[in-house]
Amino acid sequence: MNFIQKAFKRIDYQTPEKEIFAWLLFGVLVYVLGWWGDRYFIPFVLPLHGSWIDQWVVLLTEVFVYVLLLLFALITLWRVWRDEDHQSKLVPALFAVVTSGIAAYIFKSVFAVERPYVAYALEPLVQAQSYAFPSGHTAVAFALLIPFWRISKWLGMAWGLFALTVGLSRVYELVHFPSDIAGGLFLGGAVGMIYSQPENQKLIRLLWKELEFRRQSFHFIAGFLVVFFHWVGMLRLRFIALALILGLIVSIVSQYRRIPIISEILNLFDRPRDKDFPGRGAFYYFFGVFLTLLIFSQNHINIAYAAILILAVGDSLNHLVAAPLKIGKVPWNQRKNVVGVTLGILAGTLAAMWFVPWQAAFLASAIAIFMETIPWRIGKFYIDDNILVPLVAGGVLWLLV
Repeated sequence: MNFIQKAFKRIDYQTPEKEIFAWLLFGVLVYVLGWWGDRYFIPFVLPLHGSWIDQWVVLLTEVFVYVLLLLFALITLWRVWRDEDHQSKLVPALFAVVTSGIAAYIFKSVFAVERPYVAYALEPLVQAQSYAFPSGHTAVAFALLIPFWRISKWLGMAWGLFALTVGLSRVYELVHFPSDIAGGLFLGGAVGMIYSQPENQKLIRLLWKELEFRRQSFHFIAGFLVVFFHWVGMLRLRFIALALILGLIVSIVSQYRRIPIISEILNLFDRPRDKDFPGRGAFYYFFGVFLTLLIFSQNHINIAYAAILILAVGDSLNHLVAAPLKIGKVPWNQRKNVVGVTLGILAGTLAAMWFVPWQAAFLASAIAIFMETIPWRIGKFYIDDNILVPLVAGGVLWLLV
C-alpha cells in the first residue's frame, strides 16, 4: 500500500455539504449582483479617473498585493522550517492560493471574456494580456479568506475587506467587469474552503511528511511562479544565472558545514543520495528552466512557457504517482509505471494548453514524458529529467508551432 492510500485511510472524510451549499448560494447571489453591475459601472468609474485615487489603486493591485502574498509565502515556509514535524496550518492555504491562481487562468482561456477597456475601446490604468473572467487577482486574494477565518475570525474579516478592495480596484482600473470579480470571489473562496476543511488539512499534513510529496509540490509551484514572474517582467535570465551560481556555492559549502536555515531547507527536500550534492534537484530544475528560456525566449516565449509547465505539472505528477505504485511498471524502467506516465502526459497537456494549441501540447507532453522514462546515460553521468523534459518538450513545440 502506498503513502497516498495510507494517508486517505487515516482520515474520516465527510463532505461539508452545508458549507458547499452556502458558498454556492452566496456565489450565485454575488454573480447576479455583478452581472447587474456590468451595465452601470463604467459611467460611475470614468469620472473618477485622473484623481489621486489612480496611483493608490495601481500601487495596491500591481505591488502591494504581491508583496503581501510573498510575505505570506515566506511566513509559511518559516513556520514549516521552525516546526519539529515541518507542519503548519498555513500550508493548505498556500496550496489554495496556487490552485486558485492556476484555475483562474484555465477558466480565462475557456470563457474568453474580453476586458472592459477592450470591449468599450477605453484607456485602462494598467494593461492586461489575458482574458477577463474570472479575476485572477480576486481569486487568489479570496483563496485566503476562509483559511484565515478558520484561524481567526478577526483575521478573516480583515483579509476579506482587503480582498474585496483588490477586486473593486480591478474594476476601477477597467480591466475587469464586476461579474469577473464575482467569479474570482466564488472560485477563490471555494478553493480555500476545500483546502482548509479540517479533514483535508489533516490529509495534507499526512502527505507533507513524505519526502516525494514535498519535492513534487515544490517543483509544481516553482514552475508556475517562474512562468508568472517572467511573464510580468520580474524575472530575467541573469537573475536565474546568478541564483544557479549562488546555489552551487551554497551546495559546496553545505557539504562541509551547516548553514543556518538553508541546511534545514535542503534537508527538507533532498533525497538521501543528494548528500554529495546538496540541493541537486533544485539546481537541475532551475538549470533546465534557464536553458529552456535561453533557447526559446527570444522568438518563441510561449514555447518556453509551455515546456516549463510540462516539466512543472506533467513530470511532477508522473513522479508522484510512479513512486508508490507497484503495478503497471514500465518494462525498461522499473521506477516508472503506466498510470504515472499517462497522468503526467494528460496533466502536462492541460498546463501547456495555456500557451500553445492542444494538439501540439499533447504531442510535446507525450514525447517529453516518454523520453523521461528512458535512463539516459553518458558514461557515468545521467541526464537529469529536469533538464531533459523541458528541452525535449520545447524542441517538439518548436518543430510543430
